Amino acid sequence: MSSGASVFRVSSAVILATMIGIFLFVEYRRSNPEWKVYQQRGVELALRQLQEDLAKTRDPADQEKIRSEIETLEKREPGIIEIRPFGGKLELERCLTCHFGIEDLSASHPNSVFGCVICHGGNGPDLTVRGAHLGLRGGRNPASLDLAHISCGSSESTVGTCHSRREDPLLDRTRNVPRSLMATNAGIMSILRYQWGVDETVKPAYAVRSVTDGTIALEEIPPETTPDGRFSIVESHFRKFCAACHLWSPRHRENMGRLEGCPACHAPYEEGGRYRGGDPTVNRNEVGHAATHTITNLIPDDRCRACHNRSGRIGLNYHGQMESAQYGTPFVRGGLNDETLSDGRFFLRLTPDIHHEKGMACIDCHTGQDTMGDGRIHLEMKDQIEIRCEDCHGGYTSPPKTTVVRKDDPLVQALIRSSPHVKPADGEVILLTSKGRPLPNVSRKGDKFVLKGKLTGKEHPVSIITGKRNGHTIKGHERLECDSCHSAWSPQCYGCHQVLDFGHEGLDHLTGRKTPGRWAEGRTYFRFERNILGINSRGRIGILVPGCQVWNTVVDRQGKVMPPYDSKIMRLKSGHTSVAMGPTHPHTSRTEVPRCVDCHLDAKALGLGEGRLVPAKPGEKLGTQPVYDSKGSGLKIAFPIDAVVDTDGTVLQGTSHEISRGFNAEEIKRIVGIGPCLACHDRYDDPVWEKPGPYRLTPDCRSALRRMEGTTSTSGD
Repeated sequence: MSSGASVFRVSSAVILATMIGIFLFVEYRRSNPEWKVYQQRGVELALRQLQEDLAKTRDPADQEKIRSEIETLEKREPGIIEIRPFGGKLELERCLTCHFGIEDLSASHPNSVFGCVICHGGNGPDLTVRGAHLGLRGGRNPASLDLAHISCGSSESTVGTCHSRREDPLLDRTRNVPRSLMATNAGIMSILRYQWGVDETVKPAYAVRSVTDGTIALEEIPPETTPDGRFSIVESHFRKFCAACHLWSPRHRENMGRLEGCPACHAPYEEGGRYRGGDPTVNRNEVGHAATHTITNLIPDDRCRACHNRSGRIGLNYHGQMESAQYGTPFVRGGLNDETLSDGRFFLRLTPDIHHEKGMACIDCHTGQDTMGDGRIHLEMKDQIEIRCEDCHGGYTSPPKTTVVRKDDPLVQALIRSSPHVKPADGEVILLTSKGRPLPNVSRKGDKFVLKGKLTGKEHPVSIITGKRNGHTIKGHERLECDSCHSAWSPQCYGCHQVLDFGHEGLDHLTGRKTPGRWAEGRTYFRFERNILGINSRGRIGILVPGCQVWNTVVDRQGKVMPPYDSKIMRLKSGHTSVAMGPTHPHTSRTEVPRCVDCHLDAKALGLGEGRLVPAKPGEKLGTQPVYDSKGSGLKIAFPIDAVVDTDGTVLQGTSHEISRGFNAEEIKRIVGIGPCLACHDRYDDPVWEKPGPYRLTPDCRSALRRMEGTTSTSGD
């Protein structure tokens, strides 16, 4: 037999085998198309879930219902599922044929009405994976901010708009959210650039993405390294450190993770970051999925905590959790403390905010405008946040502002529809925010006001302080923020020691790419006890915390320090150091308040630093004996790290916000000046404090003080 004939027969056999294989594959795919495989997997998932539900159920009627559903599913034959969204106004879809068992997006977004294409895009009639996904928007997330105006706003004229071009501009969420601070990060960026000496003022000029509201325009933040090779340590720090929390990108991680865009808040994201719903097509082992294919406007606190667990840490504070010094102490059972956040940080359990203690969620106070914006670009958080303590509790002289529910008010009616528990009737009196916008979950019941929890429906009585002689009528206290007295504690993270190491790569949170240079941080120490007071960014007396006190070190690829960044203190354009305090609202509110002496005669409360206040003797000035020695600790500053000013009112460290500052000399003198009076008049409801100052020692005062001191004479006023 010739070699040519042998080759021919082998080639023929190979071709024949290939043809048979193709025929068998085609026949298999004809009898077992992709959709059938996915649908069967969906049935199996549904059966497994029903079996689990049956094992947990004790009610006979519920057990019978579940058994009936199991029997129906077991008998079910695979079949093509077709829906005609919005009563046939949109093209026929067969998406649920593969996505069998997927959850309804919400009660107001049932799959049988909305379908899939109106949100996700794609080719609804096709039954192949490749064909059906042609034109898909955003992959797994069609509600990222660059797509939300189409997916959530809807460009489908036959069914109208959804979350855009609404009857009230505040409801135009797809326009407003990209302009909000949670999307722009404008305040964070501007403060960083100001504190590190790039810009002369804190007025923002940049955002995560370029944006305008027609009046203010912000440019996209510059790159870490410019095209001509110039490296910016400021841009590097923002991109690789600060920018982890904004709505333009996700944090696909197992602990304290979230999605991007609208689902960052509105979709459930559980510890582990994995899908556990009924869609058979989703990879259940992949991190970065919503827990289920659902959305809600009843935002649970864990979505807020996914971002608000650093910096001001209000998401932790509210729940009574304080990040500790990370030593893992006190030790338990022979090992490190087991009180850790999901990302591994150790924490201490402190007094929670009373609103949390009573069962209130973050959204029971904070409005949609607080979080999603109002369509205007705001430069600082104080400008976007509209809720104030006074909106519910009233002020010294003015009670809360009210309005009445009207059926023809589109904003009020939309807010009422957003919660199943908040249903004030037409004509019912409700409260207004500081910007005059409705709070329909706080309404009048008889002669009192009641806040109804948006998540639970629980009613919380609201205490009005206006006109009450319980400490809210003290002359001189008109400038105090409510939380300056009513905050149990505040998170104080002193000394932020940062290292930029070019021996490793770091993730740019804006581009999603790694580039040379990884940031890490350490702290000098943590504290929480006793608040520091000063003037906040509203010009009122409030609480200050370290924010931020930065020492920067830069290390090259060989591990050598790169001058001048050897624990370098950054400097403002003015020449002042960037070691600074910042105003905060701690979210640790309590009805309990400090004693008078805890503010008027406490060095730390006055912004003079932890230590002993040394009273002024005749001819001398007020003094302090500080506890912390900054120079002795190697911090390269000549003042205690927790001191804002000295007793002369000289600024030791500035603040990161305009207007905000420590007390000046005259204010310190007035605050400390009533110290002798507090020996007798130590109660908030003492009638003497309802009289305007200045206060002076009378002969009776001196006699009382002599008796207290056990002496026969006293000197000075």
